Amino acid sequence: MGDKLNTYRQAAVLGRENRLWPLYGAGFENLGREGQPITVEVPSYGPDELLVRHDACGICFSDIKVINAGEEHPRIFRDMKKEPVVLGHEVTLTVVGVGENLRDRYIVGQRFIVQPKFTSRG
Repeated sequence: MGDKLNTYRQAAVLGRENRLWPLYGAGFENLGREGQPITVEVPSYGPDELLVRHDACGICFSDIKVINAGEEHPRIFRDMKKEPVVLGHEVTLTVVGVGENLRDRYIVGQRFIVQPKFTSRG
């Protein structure tokens, strides 16, 4: 376990690919493709962007509401079959890449928690 933990503690991307569970509609049966996560490439980042590694992700009750309601959820404004939702907006993260224009504010290795507040139509 020690080597794995030390590798993880480094402020680095842990691979070239990332797995995620998109939600294509209401219900757990619409989670992932054929019940499996999808694999995407780790994106590049521009001069005004950060590349972050999600270290942990909480699933809160608002995520459960999206799973239960799907497109009927009052904050989902799209066709989830074409543009699925990726749940988990409460995260801990490590900065692994800093765009040129942000280097005076962020450094690789910084760690943050994100607890967003969403408002909709008002």
